[in-house]
Amino acid sequence: MPNENFNQGFPPVVDSETRVLVIGSMPSVKSLSEQAYYAHPRNGFWPLMGKILAFDSELPYAVRLQNLLASGVGLWDVYAGCERKGSLDSAI
Repeated sequence: MPNENFNQGFPPVVDSETRVLVIGSMPSVKSLSEQAYYAHPRNGFWPLMGKILAFDSELPYAVRLQNLLASGVGLWDVYAGCERKGSLDSAI
C-alpha cells in the first residue's frame, strides 16, 4: 500500500556556473503539487530574488530558474524524499 505521507523531493537546480546554493529541506505541499520550488503565493523567495537579481518574479517558473542560474544561484532541497504530513519541517 502506498504511503500517502511520503514526499519525493526535487533534483537540484545547478549548473557549472553556480556559485551560491540556496539550500532547503523539502518542498512544501504546494510546491510539490505545482512541481516548482517556492510555489506558495505567500512565500517571499521569488519576489526577493527578483529584487536582488533584477528580474520579474512573475515570469514563468522555467524563466525564473534560468534567471537564477544566469546569476550564479542554484537551488536544492537536500531531502531526496521523506515522510511528512503537511509542510512543516518539524513534521519530517
